[in-house]
Amino acid sequence: MKPAVRLIEGLHITATDKRNILDCIEYLRGEDNHAQWLGRKGSTKRYCLSSDPVQANRFHVLIGESYRTDSGAKRERQSKVVIETTGVDPLPSASWQIDQGDLFDGLNENKPSD
Repeated sequence: MKPAVRLIEGLHITATDKRNILDCIEYLRGEDNHAQWLGRKGSTKRYCLSSDPVQANRFHVLIGESYRTDSGAKRERQSKVVIETTGVDPLPSASWQIDQGDLFDGLNENKPSD
């Protein structure tokens, strides 16, 4: 079965986001620490993934995006989505060197940071 990502909760994610999330999952498969921001060189978006402890094929994803305002000021926005994968082996358990709750709780979606 071909790997696929389906949005469960949150705003729209692009096909590129889905491909990048699948790449992040495969990268994290060989890592001991999953508390990492991952992204492609030259891309304005970064991803941080956490597997759902209840369902092995479900992930919580933080998407961070850097952009410039019309006046040229640097800004960053973060959004939180929940995705479900098919055709992807579950991630093995790994450590989080920071408190995972700090990353995923209390996030204001699509609100620019100052």
